Amino acid sequence: MNIIGLHGGVTTMQHDAAAALICDGKVVACVEEERLSRIKHAYGQIPVKAIAEVLDIGGLTAKDIDLVCHSGIEHKDLPVRVAHYFRHFFGHVPEIRMYNHQDTHLASTFYMSDFDEAMVASFDGFGDWESGAMGLASASGIDVLQRFGHELSLGVFYQTMASYLGFAASGDEYKVMGLAPYGKPGVDISRLIRPTDDGYFVDSAVWDRDPPARSHFENRYGQIVVDVLGEPRRADEPLTQRHMDIAHATQLAFEEVMVHLITKLHEQTGSRNLCLSGGCALNCLANMRIRKLPFIEKMFVQPASTDQGTALGGAIMGALELGASVEPLTSYFLGRAYEEADYLEALELTGMSYTRPDDVAETAATLLAEGKVIAWMQGRSEFGPRALGNRSILADPGRAEMKDEVNKRIKYREGFRPFAPAVLAERAEEVFDMSGPSPHMTVTYPVREAWKDRLPATTHVNGTSRVQTVSKADNPLFYELISRFEKKTGRPAVMNTSFNIKGDAMVETPLNAIATFAGTGLDALILGPFLLQKNK
Repeated sequence: MNIIGLHGGVTTMQHDAAAALICDGKVVACVEEERLSRIKHAYGQIPVKAIAEVLDIGGLTAKDIDLVCHSGIEHKDLPVRVAHYFRHFFGHVPEIRMYNHQDTHLASTFYMSDFDEAMVASFDGFGDWESGAMGLASASGIDVLQRFGHELSLGVFYQTMASYLGFAASGDEYKVMGLAPYGKPGVDISRLIRPTDDGYFVDSAVWDRDPPARSHFENRYGQIVVDVLGEPRRADEPLTQRHMDIAHATQLAFEEVMVHLITKLHEQTGSRNLCLSGGCALNCLANMRIRKLPFIEKMFVQPASTDQGTALGGAIMGALELGASVEPLTSYFLGRAYEEADYLEALELTGMSYTRPDDVAETAATLLAEGKVIAWMQGRSEFGPRALGNRSILADPGRAEMKDEVNKRIKYREGFRPFAPAVLAERAEEVFDMSGPSPHMTVTYPVREAWKDRLPATTHVNGTSRVQTVSKADNPLFYELISRFEKKTGRPAVMNTSFNIKGDAMVETPLNAIATFAGTGLDALILGPFLLQKNK
């Protein structure tokens, strides 16, 4: 039984197009269109390249597919549109089923966790005219207890505030999250958003523009935001303390609503487990607050929580309808794994000089200990927006200057943006105030006092880090690299950020990796078994 789940490409406002393949209940491949088209977020793109990629990874053709699943059940023209592009690009149209957008988010998180039962919640911009859903899930299915209309969108609220602060409305939300800890309390935005006894209030006038925005690249905010907060920041204006304070207020209000909703859901269900999805689930500061709630025993955040995750969720729902049991994922390395011959072909094509070290983990650890910034490409690519050690830029977190160095000469991005540590799983609780694994970089944790000065490059201004725990089972080679680095420096963690520059999709192919290495201030690239260096 072979099932493809899809998202994207049928309206210009859609984003994060992707394809997922499930064969006989096992997730075989998940690929985002942006990785192959090289257009960040793949706005309005049909995921043709991603479909072809997951089919090729699975050794299948379109004729082998039993069912195609797509979110967007309220858009009655979508089945015909999907059929058209399957016929045009693949010469065959399998059966097509449509699913509710929020339901696919919920399925993508609960069925990929290992929980027998859990509260489930999804919050995002909106899809199928809903901006969220909450319920209780068990082996017998997902019981949705509450749905939230698009007029209450937490995701659009956060996007609108990003736009007001001079960032892109869609895709720059994490900049507000990174800026918020620099702010101070005192800005009151309760006229715009606040918890209420029966849920929460968002004034939809926040994004009530005339005419309405029809593109992800237009500003979003309505006049009420200006009336409450004053003039917006232009993109070319310096960031001031006022802007930081507004970011702080935005983040705090968002957290208060999220905590309030999850608390009410617990009171309704009694469950002590929680599964989160939807774009709002990537707000790792809010997740830290939620994780600390006294009634939360276990929490799973879908690593591909934005709309690419609905491709996986749709495929899961289709598989369950056809009677398959779906295995939870233990790894989110779900793209293509490149062979040595692929790396050599790219190296020969570009004419780059390279060597072949005896031990790439040892080589990488030595370079990092020497203060070099390296790129690291190994194995299958990650599904979702976080680099988890296969498409990563790495540096020494013990050197305070690395944060500014990597932001300025490699990522080409704003200096306030923080970096994450990838830490040996067995040492994580010693370094961070946390319990249990956090392998997907979806929750922020406080850094213990004894380690703040030892990991300055990955300790944010508020004393926290977005932690990725790495075990030998998760990623043996990356684990070995960090272990070797610890032996050389005493630090059981490396600074880990996605292998791309600002505005670009994460690298996918060997050619992408070489081009990014050549066009940035990276000192070295380890490409499979090969080493490329500059200024040697």
